[in-house]
Amino acid sequence: MAGIPYAEKKRTSYENIAACCPWCGKESVFNRATDLKDVAPIAFRTVACRNPSCGKAFNINGDSVNSAHEMLVFDCHELLEAKHYMSCVLTLAQAFEVFFGLFLRVRFLYRPFAIGDHGDIEYMNRLSEQLARRVERHGFSHMRALFLTQLVHGTPPANLTEAEAAIAALPDLPGDPSDAELDVLEDAHLASLLKAVKGTTIGTLRNRVVHKHAYRPTLDEVEKALEEARALLFTLGAELDLVDDINRYIQSARVKP
Repeated sequence: MAGIPYAEKKRTSYENIAACCPWCGKESVFNRATDLKDVAPIAFRTVACRNPSCGKAFNINGDSVNSAHEMLVFDCHELLEAKHYMSCVLTLAQAFEVFFGLFLRVRFLYRPFAIGDHGDIEYMNRLSEQLARRVERHGFSHMRALFLTQLVHGTPPANLTEAEAAIAALPDLPGDPSDAELDVLEDAHLASLLKAVKGTTIGTLRNRVVHKHAYRPTLDEVEKALEEARALLFTLGAELDLVDDINRYIQSARVKP
């Protein structure tokens, strides 16, 4: 809109967008779900300054387009600065679980839809509900086990019909593959990354924090966990081509010969 200035200073997180009002210089925090009523990346939005003495309109843009697990990891840097180490541990464990969930959506929904069934969106939506019900009781260890076993033993479904059968066959109590099974993978680098995912203790550390002992982690523990999460999740996300956008896979399928 003409005459309405843009915020030059912004901070984006998974939940919020914070921006300095170009009129009064005060920072306003906008919750994505409540204030903006849109959890998708904000390409452009006119908002009102939340400073009661200002309230003027200004524009925001340039939102983050990172996947949810990446944004959660980025959020931890601010938590570290504020010394909220317990919250950082919870967020990092959540980032792993969100990553595992993204992998399952891409494997069982996005790619099969893009390759063999694009157009049958209702079928994919039904499978999305089935997948959600299948894993709704799975905690950290079981989601990790599904991720690992699918890469070691699973066959990527070529269409939604195959995906439906694969979802129905997911085990109720999956277990991690052995190191020997991981070593069979042709890609030695991928095998090394998967071993590191199998060996991560962030789930155990999260349980110590949230359960009856309310464990308070040290800075050293949290910094190591953050470094591990960045190294594993960002690298695996790139190598496995995981993006929470079905259009990305539809476009890729169209350009392949």
